[in-house]
Amino acid sequence: MAFIPELTTRVVVKMKTDELDKAIDLIQNDPILGEIPSLISELEDTKNEINDLQEPLVDAVAEGLQSNQEMIISSKHYKDGLMANSVDISFDGNDRLVGNTATSVDGFPYPLAIEKGSRDHWVAPVTYDALHWVEGGKDRFSKGHMVSGISADPFVDESIQNTLWDIDEIINDVIGGL
Repeated sequence: MAFIPELTTRVVVKMKTDELDKAIDLIQNDPILGEIPSLISELEDTKNEINDLQEPLVDAVAEGLQSNQEMIISSKHYKDGLMANSVDISFDGNDRLVGNTATSVDGFPYPLAIEKGSRDHWVAPVTYDALHWVEGGKDRFSKGHMVSGISADPFVDESIQNTLWDIDEIINDVIGGL
């Protein structure tokens, strides 16, 4: 599985516990509050609980992004499902990478052409002596020919925006599922 770099989105979730660290430090350095070990213990437990949410949250956001991208692709560019079924997630440390891995028979990353568009270009057969298609009920053959480029139809930014719209629900689902 090789991601198309231009279509791959890095999903990062950072848990901010700076204020809890400050509170713990403040309590530890206070001559009266520092004598109450349960205060420090409760704050450290809370900090650990928050940090434990990082992995389920990054997974849920990555899965939401994957689902949104598959939906957008399926609604516009569905012939055999290869492109929609090639939106994958991989691990990169604590981050997740969400991207498309679909390629044509000759290895061309065609989702990139959908996302960015393409210029007029030459097509030639890869495994046969000639390209074959039926047009107007007649068999057509070509050893290669120019084809028109396609207009860009971006799906990555749209899937990111849709996931951001869903972020509150994603967070509530993760927190509610614990």
